[in-house]
Amino acid sequence: MPHELLDATVAADIVGIPARSVIAIDGEGEPGSVRFQSALRAAYGLALSLALRRKRDGRGEFAIGPLEGRWWSDQVLPCSRAPRRSWRWTLRIAVPRDVTKSELSRAVEAVTTKRGGALERSTEARHARLERLPRQRVGRILHVGPYATESASLAKIRDEIERHGLVCADRHVEIYLGDPRRTKPERSRTVLLRELAGTVPEG
Repeated sequence: MPHELLDATVAADIVGIPARSVIAIDGEGEPGSVRFQSALRAAYGLALSLALRRKRDGRGEFAIGPLEGRWWSDQVLPCSRAPRRSWRWTLRIAVPRDVTKSELSRAVEAVTTKRGGALERSTEARHARLERLPRQRVGRILHVGPYATESASLAKIRDEIERHGLVCADRHVEIYLGDPRRTKPERSRTVLLRELAGTVPEG
């Protein structure tokens, strides 16, 4: 994962994020839903499968990066104020840029057909895709504490973006620096990104 996604501080700023590759799984609804938790397990499981296969095949190792969640709502309201049932999300985990679609397909087949495996017959794993993200500029901040208090940090990013004469898009990204399944809310450290409206991603 690019260091620009991890080097945030509690002071909001604007940074350029390099182009990169991720495993991506789409869904909708609140983060406590069964579907969200299943997608979370699938993302981690596929990343681990890819890493182990590349090591076994002598193609080098890669560390499994933090989980990312890209959040938005189809409603006009900002996601944080929209009904949780209307939330849309994409869970992502970064992978090396030379990972191919066929390589991911083999990993999906392996984990979903393994008898007794954690992802046997996983619908979420079968819906995973390889996404190439272009270079882009974003607003960024480190949020410390529960997810429920993120709105204040997102407002700081908005103020910084507007100070530069730019406009926030409706979508934001959360990068969970600890495993969200195990980290206590008060100890959570999350990098928040706000996308910019009306800009074309840099290729």
